[in-house]
Amino acid sequence: MASVIKKINEYNAGTSAPLLELKMSALKESPFRFFRGTCHLFAADFVKLYDYKPKVKAWICGDLHFENFGSYKGENRQVYFDLNDFDEAILAGPEPEVARFLTSIIVAAGQMKAGAIGLHKTLHDIMNAYVTTILEGKALMMEADVAHGEFKKYFERLGTFDRESFIAKRTYKHKGALLLKADNIHFMPLDDSRKAKVYEGLSPLLDTGRFQHFVFEDAAFRIAGTGSLGLERYCVLCYSKKKGKRYLIDVKEARRSCYSSLIKVKQPRFKNEAERVNAAGYLMQFNSPAFSSTVNIDGKWYIVKELQFLDDRMNVADFEDDFNLFSSVAVEMAVLMAYAHLRSSGHMHSSTADDLQRFAEKKQWQKDIIEVSATLAKKNHKYYREFTKIE
Repeated sequence: MASVIKKINEYNAGTSAPLLELKMSALKESPFRFFRGTCHLFAADFVKLYDYKPKVKAWICGDLHFENFGSYKGENRQVYFDLNDFDEAILAGPEPEVARFLTSIIVAAGQMKAGAIGLHKTLHDIMNAYVTTILEGKALMMEADVAHGEFKKYFERLGTFDRESFIAKRTYKHKGALLLKADNIHFMPLDDSRKAKVYEGLSPLLDTGRFQHFVFEDAAFRIAGTGSLGLERYCVLCYSKKKGKRYLIDVKEARRSCYSSLIKVKQPRFKNEAERVNAAGYLMQFNSPAFSSTVNIDGKWYIVKELQFLDDRMNVADFEDDFNLFSSVAVEMAVLMAYAHLRSSGHMHSSTADDLQRFAEKKQWQKDIIEVSATLAKKNHKYYREFTKIE
């Protein structure tokens, strides 16, 4: 059997040396960071362990762990908290989605040294919240005005940020021009020829929607994420001549879902992988992020959206060892997961909400998914030890 190191190297083949070094370092940071960055290992193990044969079809984001929920501004400039990463999105059953989320909770609980009884209760509370919401049959949203507990504090913290100060922290002035800081933490420099390619790829957007009257001021290679480290990703500083405001635009390479060769469900036909990612997000989120688009740069397709504050998601580390507080947030995230599955039901070959409800209320799959999630968490721990060579 191929070693985990070999599998990771094969999956990341073609990644530039500097980015590969960054990714490998990130994977060693903690078991949870390793879990975030190795969805391909999870997907292969889930399909093998669960003998996966979807009874119903749902749109899933594919990589739904605790840190893949976050806030963003929509086109209406309202702030939303929702699922926010659809790189691995695919039409499948809901089981891998629920298992991915539950496994992330188990991995995080291990880092927090949570007790077995508390973890057992949390997993069943999450499953119950998901199933109950599906059976209620109505997809709502997380609203700042009615948020409570940790989410209320989260939205209040977001209210202290603004776009101008965020951009100011990521830029500097040089000879009268505003440029992105290539600090090798958030951004790496781009040569002029590559910048020109990025601008050329984005130029067709200048005649559409919110991109009208935009001027490109600078571009840099963006360093972000864990699983997406290694993809070509850019940040473009734009100025709106109409509004007199600046925006940061995230431009991220789209690749095939790691589930694409594993899930035996006929998929809708998309023009390219970027269209698949944006289409899944459009169906599953209450509202899409501002500037959502797709572009082709030098023969590759990219996902475009507004770059958000770096403090736009809840991190496992934020909770330190407070597993009770962490659990309460995770249960509310399970509700958002159910909203996303309901919202996208009946679209692009997915099953109807009625079919999803009939499946969700069955007890056996609930029990099986909790059990397989525990096994997958143990595998993640084993892989992490092998990867970091911990004795």
